[in-house]
Amino acid sequence: VLDTISELGALSGHAQEGAQLTSRMRSQLADIRARVRGRRRPRTMLVMGRDSLALRGVYVSGGVGFLHELLEAAGAENVFADVKREGVQPSNETMLARAPEVIIELHGGADPTPTVLERERSTWSLLSSIPAVRNGRVHLLYGSYLVSPGPRLVRAADTLARVLHPEAFK
Repeated sequence: VLDTISELGALSGHAQEGAQLTSRMRSQLADIRARVRGRRRPRTMLVMGRDSLALRGVYVSGGVGFLHELLEAAGAENVFADVKREGVQPSNETMLARAPEVIIELHGGADPTPTVLERERSTWSLLSSIPAVRNGRVHLLYGSYLVSPGPRLVRAADTLARVLHPEAFK
């Protein structure tokens, strides 16, 4: 993403602005990495999509792409890092076997009502033997900045880091 921003700046006649933006973003990402450095990296499953109120059509981040890189910058170990694709559609059995300690589900839209949020979160109770579910570490996050590979990715990395390591931001 940072390389693309630099290239777009150069191609559009704004090389200096592109370089300044990417430099600022690199610095901000380094700050996030520094805050979580040395902390235990929880085994995390980053969900990019699933059918509403069901555990069907689940898509998670594999070990390639900006979402995987954000997860690592935020101080997590991606449970699907070994799958060299951006997206993976795991079965319920595979999710059980991978046993994530944290599940973070990203939604590009606006925050739902508290009732809808709780219903969506409780959908995961069908897989209650997953450590993340059993220990109440299923997080549903909303906002277009979370799923857009652009200048707001620093904000997304910060949000993920605060969910994974809230003690590092007190």
